[in-house]
Amino acid sequence: MIKLKSLMREMPERDIQRCLEKIRNKQYSFIAAGDNGKVYSIDGEDKVFKITGDRDEYEIAEIIVNRYMEFTTFIPVYYVDGKNMYIVANADTLPPRVRKEIDRFMDDFAFFSRDEGGEVSIFDFLPDAGEIDPKIENFLTALQADIAKLNIPEFELDFDFRADNLMIYNGNLVMVDW
Repeated sequence: MIKLKSLMREMPERDIQRCLEKIRNKQYSFIAAGDNGKVYSIDGEDKVFKITGDRDEYEIAEIIVNRYMEFTTFIPVYYVDGKNMYIVANADTLPPRVRKEIDRFMDDFAFFSRDEGGEVSIFDFLPDAGEIDPKIENFLTALQADIAKLNIPEFELDFDFRADNLMIYNGNLVMVDW
């Protein structure tokens, strides 16, 4: 049985088609670019789309599409095109305080990783991280569970956790790039 909350998080087919039509008609604006792709806002919509050249990143989008209630630490993905483009919810930038806390966490993780002398994940470091913001700690715990559900071997060692790849959606931290 589909729960009402799930339906509210999914994007109706007519809304997807409207967004796709706007994309076909070039009714969008460039937002940002990263190592593997570009992000565009869709005119008049609270959605964005990303074109990526990273096959692994796209594979994650294919797994989590329309499964936000199951993968709450990732931005909701509403549509994948079968090639390299996907439509996601729009999100807000991180507050400076949260960005600084994540950057500090990652600096400490870099030292931990060097000391360990091998491939370690941020989740290996989490118990030794010391005092971190409870919201970030809770997010990381939930992210670890979500990554385990993806069932992609060693993904926890490869995903790109950093402040630039996190945003706020409905008041919660979410990965917007992985």
